[in-house]
Amino acid sequence: MVRGLQLYIEGEQKYMVGRIPEAFELYRQAAVQILNHEDVLQKAGGNMVPEQSPQEILAIVWINLLGCFKSDDGRFTQEAYPEAYDLVYSFRPTSSSKAHPQFKGPQGQRLLKMMQILAGFALAILAWKKGDRSTTAKRYQEALDVAATHPPFNAVIPGQKHLDYVAARDVQEMRDNLAMLIAKDSFTAGMVGQGALRKEVLDVPNARLGVNGELTPDNTFVVATDACGRAGCSKRGVKFKRCSACKKTAYCSVECQKEDWKKHKLTHK
Repeated sequence: MVRGLQLYIEGEQKYMVGRIPEAFELYRQAAVQILNHEDVLQKAGGNMVPEQSPQEILAIVWINLLGCFKSDDGRFTQEAYPEAYDLVYSFRPTSSSKAHPQFKGPQGQRLLKMMQILAGFALAILAWKKGDRSTTAKRYQEALDVAATHPPFNAVIPGQKHLDYVAARDVQEMRDNLAMLIAKDSFTAGMVGQGALRKEVLDVPNARLGVNGELTPDNTFVVATDACGRAGCSKRGVKFKRCSACKKTAYCSVECQKEDWKKHKLTHK
């Protein structure tokens, strides 16, 4: 039996008896073993892999590792497990494929994109647990941008299975989560009568929803997304371009910026 798979099985055994931190560490070791010493595309043997699970051993290990970071268990944080966090962060959606040369050919790149998408999801959840709405939105958008480069990952469609199913399911959940962040930004910014930009702190009563559904009262609200600066445009997003002159007004598109320019340039004087 290859070493990576053996470490994963040992991790599953620990998990089944409730020794979750030990299982988590074995998942990390299994991922490192496969990444550094084995074929990243090796698959679990036989036809026993469910259609709702990936066939690649590395992908299975990755899902379990990230599942601990995403769980409601407060033990799995960047501070408590820096090695595991650094491993996940190295696969953030904006990381270069050159940093992961072991993923060769179309199938290797496909697996790499799946790992980047799921890493983005886990990093978003970790940011959310810290109350960092802006970074949460950023991580979601980065992961969605990667998914957009590979259509089978970008939408849930009938008949999907294995890697496509897992990635598309998480992509849809991230898209829904980002939409909720945008809706909350729009509503809260509307309460104070302003568009509000990403990372702006608004002095409004707010109830923050935790990862396990609890509500925590707060007197401030940190905006997660930018509002388009053109009057009449209601779009919000993470990657809007700012006006190069004032650095304060954001636009969802070049068209909106051009349409708003005659009015906006007067604010520079």
